[in-house]
Amino acid sequence: MVGFRLFSVHRRRRPDAPGPRRVRRGPRAARLLASGAVALAVGAALAAAPTATATAGGGTHPSPGAAAAPAAASDTSAAGNASYTADNLPDWAIGPFTRSADNPLLTPSGSGYEAADLYNPGVLYRGGQYKMLYRAQGTDGGPSQIGYAAGTDGTHFTEDTADNPVIDFKLAGQQSKCGLEDPRLFELHGTYYSFFTSVHPKADGSCYGSYDISESTSTDGVHWSAPWTVEPNAGNNKDAAVVTGADGTPRKVNGEYVMYFGQGDTGTDIAYSSDLRTWHAKGSSTPRTADPLDVHYPKGWQPYEVSVAVTDYRTVAGRPANQDIVVFTAGTLMANGRWFYAISEEEFSGQDPTLMLHQLSDAVLTPTPDVPYEWNGQTPKTVWTNSIFFHDGQWMMYYGGGDQTTALATAGLRRPQPAPSDGTLFQTGFEHGQPAPDWVDGVDTSPGGGGISGVTAYGSASGPEASARQVLDHDGTNALMYSGKAEGAADDHAAMRLFDLAARPVRTSRDTTLTYWIYPQAQGSSAPGVSGDNSSCVALDLVFSDGSALHGLPGSPLTAAGQCGTLEPDQWNQVSVDLGKAAAGRQVVRIDLDYDRPGSSGGYRGYVDDIALTDHAARPATVSTVSPAQAAPGQQVTVTGKGFGSSAHGRQLLLSDNGVHWGGAGDLGTLRIDHWSDTSITFTVPEPSGPAVSTSSGPGNIWRVEPGSTASVAVVTGPGGTSGTGQFTVGATDDLSDYVNDVGISPDTNRGCGQFDNGTDTYSADALAAATPHPLTPGADVSVGGLSFTWPQAQPCGNDNVRALGQTVLMPHRSGATRIGFLGAATNGAHSGTVTIHYTDGSSGTATLAQSDWGTAPGTGNTEVAAMTYRNQAVGRQDHAFYVDEQSVPVDPAKVVASITLPSDKDLHIFATAQDGTPTAG
Repeated sequence: MVGFRLFSVHRRRRPDAPGPRRVRRGPRAARLLASGAVALAVGAALAAAPTATATAGGGTHPSPGAAAAPAAASDTSAAGNASYTADNLPDWAIGPFTRSADNPLLTPSGSGYEAADLYNPGVLYRGGQYKMLYRAQGTDGGPSQIGYAAGTDGTHFTEDTADNPVIDFKLAGQQSKCGLEDPRLFELHGTYYSFFTSVHPKADGSCYGSYDISESTSTDGVHWSAPWTVEPNAGNNKDAAVVTGADGTPRKVNGEYVMYFGQGDTGTDIAYSSDLRTWHAKGSSTPRTADPLDVHYPKGWQPYEVSVAVTDYRTVAGRPANQDIVVFTAGTLMANGRWFYAISEEEFSGQDPTLMLHQLSDAVLTPTPDVPYEWNGQTPKTVWTNSIFFHDGQWMMYYGGGDQTTALATAGLRRPQPAPSDGTLFQTGFEHGQPAPDWVDGVDTSPGGGGISGVTAYGSASGPEASARQVLDHDGTNALMYSGKAEGAADDHAAMRLFDLAARPVRTSRDTTLTYWIYPQAQGSSAPGVSGDNSSCVALDLVFSDGSALHGLPGSPLTAAGQCGTLEPDQWNQVSVDLGKAAAGRQVVRIDLDYDRPGSSGGYRGYVDDIALTDHAARPATVSTVSPAQAAPGQQVTVTGKGFGSSAHGRQLLLSDNGVHWGGAGDLGTLRIDHWSDTSITFTVPEPSGPAVSTSSGPGNIWRVEPGSTASVAVVTGPGGTSGTGQFTVGATDDLSDYVNDVGISPDTNRGCGQFDNGTDTYSADALAAATPHPLTPGADVSVGGLSFTWPQAQPCGNDNVRALGQTVLMPHRSGATRIGFLGAATNGAHSGTVTIHYTDGSSGTATLAQSDWGTAPGTGNTEVAAMTYRNQAVGRQDHAFYVDEQSVPVDPAKVVASITLPSDKDLHIFATAQDGTPTAG
């Protein structure tokens, strides 16, 4: 019901009002937020709900829509959700970042210009003080003005001036009364410079008509000159990132100051200046001009905005400063249909600042459910930065959380990474904490790279693709997606650069092996436009330090053209290459992905996963026994055998149950290992949870095991080293509570802890308790049309309903039953699907389960069980009629139902089931 969410966003736009200044607080505010309105768990579901609203941090963001299961709030656990660690960040990137324990540093208060929101600060350290300009709003969605605060320790700030807001509508002129947003703060030779976004009205006088970049100067950071326009509003220009040194001082590049600005929706640009005041295109004398810039983000990474740019900076202790430019950007990076606004980095050349060199494929700071000041607010699930500088041995990145509060994340210099000692030279499965591509969708035209000829974009992409995606892959949750389209030329090929190993080249030996998995797609609904076996003409390529490449070596053991027709489409193929015979002694400096099929035409698309360069053959393990023979979720199982290795480091235990895989590197449903030795492994059978990932067809990687099914376990000791499987039976149960996988109910004191409609919307436990005609409280018995239901015992914020994801649910045996009843409702409109009924005699039948939307009156076949007057959202209560309904499907009364298989539709929800008839044994 997207309309309800839009209403909630729009109704928060209230008139502004004046208010008093005050002293800021640090840790106490964080504790209050964590223990009060929202306490959410890390690593939970992020689901889709994209529509547009134009007031969010730094730009136009889609309105959000997801939340998570409950747990205690913790900044440290959020750090564990980061994709990048000290082990896998490339040398040019800054990080990893850790949230300050004092967050949020500043929060809104009073009834004036900062009553609703205080965020997106520009910060500098000068003269023993941290000086800050921040964006403030008196009402959510209302116009912004700019205030000033200062402090001595970097986390505690005081608004110590009566001049706040220091850059206000009066100073800027009434033409900008629609808002003054996202101030950057720089200092050069004793003069402070602020660049900010001025918002102009539409022709009818209403706000958010256009934007321009304005600039103002000051000698003390408090008293500012009347601003002037730097870049005009014709292109809706905003987000000025002037290139600075590590301390925040603007730096010239090739004799001029450089400014990156703009956003993915309307274009990104670059401008130059000799005096930091007048900005123009390269080589032009016309002010307020700029050159368009391609930041190479994939189509799905929008919207995004430029944030900060730094040159002459250090990331690794003992290494020289990087003279290239790191540009921080923020947007829906790697959101993959979910909603969040995160912060990432890319590198531009210090010699040619228009040339993008590298790009992270994921975010370095992502809003997470256990950080309420990021997960909630004016724009939930948003982090955005205006400011980063190096001081006292660490990088300090001040950012806005939820477009409402101000926070800090820090990063020290990383230690140089030692060479692997276990024979693994390079390995990644594209999961959290593993190496991620240094480039996104970039053609390799460097020496040794194959370049491109006769290949263009597949589908709606802007060019051939090679970048990480969240997919249901063969191990974990991420894989590399590749695509392109051959134009039928005499030479059709494309070499896409993936990993930069130049700083730590991999030297091959006689025993070096390259292995990876590849899934070439055939033409179908998920890959329309693919031609024949085109997708199989793809292979990894290695570029060596001498300028040669694997594909060009005499008698190369692996070329993209040589793979044509040898890989099976629509399934995972493992490729293993003996590099020692062809490339021993060479140093690998890049890993590429090549397509090569001369004279071909049509599209190609597929996935690559689990790339490894190793110097030894993996020792396969042997599984001898699995005990006990039957175990329920939450119980321990022990696998015995040999060759498991002394620890789980670099190894995996895989549990597979009805197509759900656990234990893969970075899997959202990671298996809990209780003990690991060379001869035995003990693990805990997972409890139901999820959904964890939203895909085009619904949530994937659901955290569950199927009661009554047969599960298999195997031990992976390295590439090509997987044991045989052992088996055990998952304990059977006919208790629906053992299948619940979704949080659909929240208390009014913690409204944001669920994700019933794939967003942050849930039933209110308080409203359910007062509902008519049947109040619904934990464990309540409800009689509807002759069927007796028991409302789930789950407490608010616990899993309480079953999303229909194709799972099989055991049923209590009853003789003479004529129907099965369901208590529940659909989300995002009315939904229906096929239920398969399995009988004890081995036969089966089908019926249709049709549910009305929870926000509409019950439709045909739905009986009203409980009606209430509001529901909960993370941003507050929403007044509207909402319902829980009963639906029934017929069964054969001459048989006994053993189980049912639910439809595969994430928008069908079941809180309770019931049958008529008489209980029977078995």
